[in-house]
Amino acid sequence: MSADYHAGKTQYADSLHKNKAYLFGVYLGDGCCSKFTKHYVFHLISEDRNLVERIQNIVNQMLQKNYPTKDITRNKTKLYQFRAWNKYLFDMLISQTENKFKLPEFVINSDLRVIAEFIAGLMDTDGYISTGINKFGQQRFSLGFINSGKWMDEFISLLRKIGVKVGKKTLKKKYRSVNEKDCYQININLRSFVESGLYFNCQRKQKLLDKYKSSVRYQSY
Repeated sequence: MSADYHAGKTQYADSLHKNKAYLFGVYLGDGCCSKFTKHYVFHLISEDRNLVERIQNIVNQMLQKNYPTKDITRNKTKLYQFRAWNKYLFDMLISQTENKFKLPEFVINSDLRVIAEFIAGLMDTDGYISTGINKFGQQRFSLGFINSGKWMDEFISLLRKIGVKVGKKTLKKKYRSVNEKDCYQININLRSFVESGLYFNCQRKQKLLDKYKSSVRYQSY
């Protein structure tokens, strides 16, 4: 067999691992797995169309299916919804994260390319990047992550493992309803995030990150 064939096969395998990692990141962020009698569903809703469509493409390629994306409106906000009624997908996401209690082992033991896609999935969903003006009139950027997951300490360790500086984890008390889970927030150093090769796949957030990278000098809170 030719070298081109082996190179193509390796490239395809790398793509599969990265796509799977991104899927798990999005699942642990905003994704949901539910069971209705004998039906199993993976469910995602987001305001970011490119995020939902990428998950749609990953899942459909993985399962050789054609599950659609649907436009919905909630509180006058346009959202995008993806559902995949598939027991194999449900079982894979639930089992490899122990029902959202831990990060998947295959990610932790992978190289930076796979880890970066997993982190992008998390940051695309529950991460934030913002910009503002400080008291000296200078533009400042802020990066962080908020989630209620039991795996937050594992995520912090994973970030630090690849050279990202992370602030102290702080508790954000429930504020919308008594049924809402307490969330934890971490502030992430932007310079170390960029220098570690990390990024967003969400176009809206990546535009802000690109703006930060093109600034005269890297700045972060």
